[in-house]
Amino acid sequence: MAAVLTLVPALAGLLAGGLLAGSLGGQRHRAQAREIARLHAEVGALKDACARLEPERDRLRDILAAMQEGILALDAGGRIVLANRAFREMFDITGEPSERLPIEAVSHPGFEELLARGWGAQAAVSGEIELILPSGPCRRLLVHATGLAGRGLVAVCVDVSELRRLEVVRRDFVANVSHELRTPLATILSATETLDQALGRDPEMAVTLADAIGRNAKRMERLVEDLLDLSRIESRQHRLPVSRIELAGEIRRVAAQFKEMAAAKGIAIKAEPSPFLPPALADAGALEQVLSNLLENAVKYSSEGGAIAVRAHPEGRMVQVSISDSGPGIEARHLPRLFERFYRVDAGRSREVGGTGLGLAIVKHLVEAMGGTTSVESTVGRGSTFRFTLPREVPGDARPALSRASDTPTGKPPALGIGENEVGENR
Repeated sequence: MAAVLTLVPALAGLLAGGLLAGSLGGQRHRAQAREIARLHAEVGALKDACARLEPERDRLRDILAAMQEGILALDAGGRIVLANRAFREMFDITGEPSERLPIEAVSHPGFEELLARGWGAQAAVSGEIELILPSGPCRRLLVHATGLAGRGLVAVCVDVSELRRLEVVRRDFVANVSHELRTPLATILSATETLDQALGRDPEMAVTLADAIGRNAKRMERLVEDLLDLSRIESRQHRLPVSRIELAGEIRRVAAQFKEMAAAKGIAIKAEPSPFLPPALADAGALEQVLSNLLENAVKYSSEGGAIAVRAHPEGRMVQVSISDSGPGIEARHLPRLFERFYRVDAGRSREVGGTGLGLAIVKHLVEAMGGTTSVESTVGRGSTFRFTLPREVPGDARPALSRASDTPTGKPPALGIGENEVGENR
C-alpha cells in the first residue's frame, strides 16, 4: 500500500504535465491514464477515511486502557488479538501477548475451561475463578466469556475479591451478633422461669437469679449501645468536627477517672505526656471515648500489682498517644485482626470481664474520623502497647481558627451521640 501511495501521485503528476501523453499517445494510453487518475482519487479517499478513523481508534484504545475490568479478545483461530492493561495486571502477564494462544499467556485450568465453554455457547458464559499469583494476594475473578459466532471470543474479567470479603464480614457479623445476644438472653429466660418457683420457697436463690437477670440484661444493653455507636460512626460521610485541645490535660483528666478502678487491683496509672506537647486537633467527646476505652482495657487485662503508662509526644505533623499495660500480652498472629468487630483473643475471659468485642473497632473508627491512625505492639508475657495519632496544631499553619472544646455554649465537649464509657474490648 505504501508503494502504491508513493507511485500513484508521481504518475498523476507526469500525466498532468503531458510528459506521458506525448510519448504514449493513442486511445489505449489515454484510458490507462484515466484509470491511474481514478486509482489516485480512490487512494486519496481511502487516506481521508483512515484519517477520520484514527481518532476513534485512539479513543477506543484509551477507553480499554482505562478500564478496571480485564478485557481479552481472541480471533477466529483462538489467538489473542487484544489484552488490555487491567487483564495483563490481573494475570501478571509481562510483554505483549498478541498472536499467542491463551494457554501460552495464562496458565489457569478454570479460566481455560470458561473460554472453551464460551466458544460453543449461544449466550455469555459466566463463572468465578480463584487466582493465586506469587506477585500478589489471592484474587477472585468473575469471568464472562462470549463467543462471536465463529469470528472469535471476548472475555471480560471483574475483580470481585473485595465484594466476597465483605460478604464474609457481613455473615460473620450477623453470626457474632446472634451468638452474643443468644447467650445472655438464654440466661435471662432460664432465670426468669426459675424465679417464679424460688420467690416463695428460697429467697436467697431468688436474689441470685434476679442478680443474674440484671447482669445479663446490662450486658445486652452494652452490646446494643456499642452496635448503635459503631453504626453511627461508620455511617458518617464527613470527619468529626475538630477543635484545639490541650492533650496533656485531657490525658491526665481521663487517667484520673480510672485510678480507683486500677487501685482495686494494685495497679498504678502514670500519665506522662511530653512537656513540649503541642495542642491536638480532635473532637473532645471522641477523644475522651478513645482514651477511656483503651485505659479500661489496660486496667482489665493488667496483672495484679502491675503498671499502666500513658505517654504522648509530637511526631511530625501528628501527635502520638500510647497506652502501655503489664498484661499477659498478645500473640503476633492476633495483632492484625485486633481492631476488627467481635474479634477476641480470649473469648471466655473477654466475656468474663464484661466486654462486647466492639470497643477497639469503635476506637479505630473514631480515630480515623479525626484524621489519625491506630496500631498495637505486644509481646507475650510482657504486656501490650496501643497507639493512636491525631493531627497537631502547627503554628503558622494555614488552617481556620478553631475554638477550644471548653468554648462550646455549655462549657462541655460537643456531644457525639454515643456512650462515653460503656464500651467493651476485642481482646
